[in-house]
Amino acid sequence: MPDVTINLWTLILGAASGLAGVLGARAGNRYVMGAIFGAVTAAILTIARGYI
Repeated sequence: MPDVTINLWTLILGAASGLAGVLGARAGNRYVMGAIFGAVTAAILTIARGYI
């Protein structure tokens, strides 16, 4: 049976990006703003991971 490894950072990154996307979707075009906010959050958290 194969082992399953859960990366906690991936869960945190996904949750934070999703939350930022939902909150950002309130302004302007919902799909575009949600995607932009989610992508920016993912990029910032990925960079911040190197400092944590």
